[in-house]
Amino acid sequence: MDWLKNIEIVIFDLDGTLYQDGTFYKRYLELLFEDNDHSASLSVFLDDMASMLEGRHGSGIGDWYHPDSDTWTRGTDPKSVFRNWQGEELGVTPGKTGTASIYAGDAWSLVSIFAAKYGVAEGKRQQAFQQVRKEMLQGASSFERHHDLYDAIGNLTGVRTRILLTNSPENTGREFIAALDCLKLFNEIVYGAGKPNGLERYMQELMDRENLQADQILSIGDHAWNDLYPVQKLGGRTVFLSPYPSSEPAQWDVRLDTLDELAAMLVELQHVRQQAKQSTEPISGF
Repeated sequence: MDWLKNIEIVIFDLDGTLYQDGTFYKRYLELLFEDNDHSASLSVFLDDMASMLEGRHGSGIGDWYHPDSDTWTRGTDPKSVFRNWQGEELGVTPGKTGTASIYAGDAWSLVSIFAAKYGVAEGKRQQAFQQVRKEMLQGASSFERHHDLYDAIGNLTGVRTRILLTNSPENTGREFIAALDCLKLFNEIVYGAGKPNGLERYMQELMDRENLQADQILSIGDHAWNDLYPVQKLGGRTVFLSPYPSSEPAQWDVRLDTLDELAAMLVELQHVRQQAKQSTEPISGF
């Protein structure tokens, strides 16, 4: 990865990038569907969710869900191909009512798809989300801080700036990031980033402000549509970090599965950047 020597800015996502949690979705689904018409189907939803994450379902990470027609599309298929919930191709193209489609970029968005499919009100979604976040920090899931990753980020002094961009609003995002004990790891934190469009705007402003080329900026995230596509579109570098298989057809500069791998890559980035700087320093006495 010879291009690492040119990286000046690293942009991090929050969920799935600074931590990984493979169980939170169970509690999230439970909160969404408790005491409603679909509570009896919770075990089915949990099975579907697990199979989607593991790549055993007909639909999953990297696909698009269309609530207006209860159908899926996949980037590797022709645009005319629609699939049902089980992933089976449909013989007709469904009509559209203008409801926004949802990209299945991570486990959070898959839960949002279940909520949309079964008509969970926005208020209940937000309430469930906040409760899950609270319980995660109380140790009620497999969530844990990754100290080697924190060390690698903190020691990444060879780049100009380390930035955290999250779509979480400041009133809740700041509390969560503070509880993660990683506020000090970043030179800049942007809440309510409005990704994906907000990331594209931010990157353009960043290039102007720092007088940088796009390929001097590296974005790391687990949600391709939010974290990577806007950067790739402008010519930036990308790292896709996810433990789950994806049907996403785009090619990223680096594909990682675990936080251990990300920590190792950041250590390598620091090493490469230090070597690059040393090679350009004038020799004393000349």
